[in-house]
Amino acid sequence: MNRKATLLALSCLTIMILSLPFTTTLLFAERITETVTADAANALERGRTLHSLGDYRQAIKEYDKLNQLLPGRADTYYRRGMAYHNLADFNQAIKDYTKAVEINPKHVEAFNNRGVAFYSLGKFNQAIPDFDQAIGLRESFAEAYNNRGTTYVKLDELNKGIKDFFTAIAWNPKFAEAYYNRGTVNDKLENYSQAIKDFDTAIELNPAYANAYYNRGVVHGKLGNHSKEQEDFARALSLYGKDKTARPMEVSHKIPEKTKEMQEIEAIKKRLDELARDNERLRVKSAAPEKSSRQPNKPTRKIDRSTKKLPAAKNVIKQEETASEQPIIGATVAAAEPAKSTREPTAIEWFRKGYSLALAGDHEEAIAAYDQAIKSNPNFAEAYYVRGTAYINLGDPQLALRDIDKAIDLNKDLASAYYVRGLAQDKLGDNDQALANYKISAKLGFKTAQDYLKSQGIAW
Repeated sequence: MNRKATLLALSCLTIMILSLPFTTTLLFAERITETVTADAANALERGRTLHSLGDYRQAIKEYDKLNQLLPGRADTYYRRGMAYHNLADFNQAIKDYTKAVEINPKHVEAFNNRGVAFYSLGKFNQAIPDFDQAIGLRESFAEAYNNRGTTYVKLDELNKGIKDFFTAIAWNPKFAEAYYNRGTVNDKLENYSQAIKDFDTAIELNPAYANAYYNRGVVHGKLGNHSKEQEDFARALSLYGKDKTARPMEVSHKIPEKTKEMQEIEAIKKRLDELARDNERLRVKSAAPEKSSRQPNKPTRKIDRSTKKLPAAKNVIKQEETASEQPIIGATVAAAEPAKSTREPTAIEWFRKGYSLALAGDHEEAIAAYDQAIKSNPNFAEAYYVRGTAYINLGDPQLALRDIDKAIDLNKDLASAYYVRGLAQDKLGDNDQALANYKISAKLGFKTAQDYLKSQGIAW
């Protein structure tokens, strides 16, 4: 595994920014003619092999060779763009996709992927025309409808978004992600029963769909079905890192294929539970009135603990409508909102909210929650760590490095933090420091770092 390829392999509570964004197999759209030299054929084969193994840096070198041997081929740029995309170098990916569509204006996959790259950079208005182009070139391109739908959701054009999800399902009735996205829309619209049906279908189509379990649990919680909520959360937790299915974009992004290393999540969860218990004990202790023999016991007021009914669902979507009827669809809700309370949320509660948002792929909102957690507890090492990984996911290694340094200062045994610090340093071009941090992480037992160093033949 190459260093930048492991950018998406952040551990613990790190949630990745993008599912594998490519909707076609790794095959050239153009035939190789008899004029192709043996060297070019070898470069192509090596590039394809390295790409499939996730060694994108080396794959790029082979695509460079291929471009020199056979200049002016759209698919060479397209392939190299995919490799840069997997390295989260979206700007360079866009350059290559752009070159591909300049050479071949009918390269439908390049338009789609460039749209995803723009999306990843938050340039939603630039993404839409690329998805339009892809759909115009291939009317049945279900993934492009799904991707455009997720982008419309980001632009708060919910009607257009849900219409695209319906269309994606119409072209591909087994499109689990489109059902998932439609479920998140129904959740936002408070159409909870239909949301659960959509998540049920997504899970039926893909029983290892961790995010679908998670979001279904969120909806069960809103309905007061807390036993089902916990069951779904537990199932989601058990599946993270195991679902190897490559999928196009989700409104709430899934963890990417081949890079879903989360071996520290149980340790972190245990740590969070301990912090939560400690925090609750302190809160109860500070809230308890002092006992006094001079005051008589007052009768306790009976409290109505009945569950408040949820408001009626609004903007209900009829699931039997077809795409041709242009139904109205909505957006995602990826994380449960904390219960309303008269007291201020604690650091651990802000942390958990940030975790839920990050799990849904909303890293900017997650950072805002982590900010509050750190404000409440400036010595919360894990909060600095997850905020740093969120900055990594947003492509800001400088801010990531600042937070990871602080996390390590507070907890020098946080193995994964050294690894993430290495990723940030790698992104900034400081390869020697990055390698030193990978080695520290590996020595502390972090498997992702160990696997990477093994793949490079480097001892620690």
